[in-house]
Amino acid sequence: GASLVNTLFVLDEPSIGLHPRDTSRLIRVMKQLRDKGNTLLVVEHDEAVIRAADNLIELGPGRGDAGGGLVFNGPLSEMLGAPPTASAGSKRKAKPLSTAPDTLTAAYLTGRKSIPVPAKRRKPRAFISIQGASEHNLRGIDVEIPLGVLVCITGVSGSGKSTLVHDVLFGNLRAAKGENTDELPGACKRILGAHKVEQVVMVDQSPLSRTPRSTPALYLGVFDGIREVFAGTPDAVTQGLTASAFSFNSGAGRCERCGGNGFEKIEMQFLSDVFIRCPECEGKRYQAHILEIRWNGKSIHDVLELTVTAAIRFFTDLGEDRIAGPLAVLEEVGLG
Repeated sequence: GASLVNTLFVLDEPSIGLHPRDTSRLIRVMKQLRDKGNTLLVVEHDEAVIRAADNLIELGPGRGDAGGGLVFNGPLSEMLGAPPTASAGSKRKAKPLSTAPDTLTAAYLTGRKSIPVPAKRRKPRAFISIQGASEHNLRGIDVEIPLGVLVCITGVSGSGKSTLVHDVLFGNLRAAKGENTDELPGACKRILGAHKVEQVVMVDQSPLSRTPRSTPALYLGVFDGIREVFAGTPDAVTQGLTASAFSFNSGAGRCERCGGNGFEKIEMQFLSDVFIRCPECEGKRYQAHILEIRWNGKSIHDVLELTVTAAIRFFTDLGEDRIAGPLAVLEEVGLG
């Protein structure tokens, strides 16, 4: 609905959650904004949006330490292997390309790489039967959910997928397991086969916590082990420091000014709150005497600043598998 012109719109993955049918509509709207004289800068992984762009900028070649470089900047035709064409007034020199550039995006767009279709499918071992689901816009449908397999619930946006899975299936299974919840389960006549699963777990996109103190180390339960190894260093023992001193949530070791947050919040009366780095600890969360404690050359702040991939190497080399093990889960799903 924007009637702005000569404006730079920055869109961060606008296709998330959209059905392919709706992605084409999204692209049409973005092109309408462009045709009004605007510029659209879109961060995307969706192939349809990538192919619709007038210009592609790819960063990489990998992620983390292996990323951060400009590996391609040009139109789709060049990424697919066509030689560049210098436009009028352009300073770009045409360099003939015999093949597509060696980038990950080009490899998938040209078919050099692909996600293989499974040669065979696993057979269900049992079923959970939902009968007469009628919550929200579900129209009294009967659905059998196969167990022991990977099941995909799909459909256009707003067709009832979340209602079926979250409200009806998850809600009623929790009730069948006797779990207390403030929410009423979604309407259906009955669900059969709840006894065939021992537990039901919902993994959604909601934040794990609303506190800014939360870190992956806390969520994965490895922060206790990290604090214990620092408390066992000779310097910490000499000073009488226990594991609690290396906590930024409580204890005597956290920065007194920011309370271990590493930043201070400035409330703006009519604007969003502004967060600035704590001038006392410079964002490191701890008091100076805690930061002086070193374990294999690193302070507690240095360890918390490690990427997951670097932390796995660091703790594995030191034989701390109790810490490296849980971190490996993040590495496996691409969050290194």
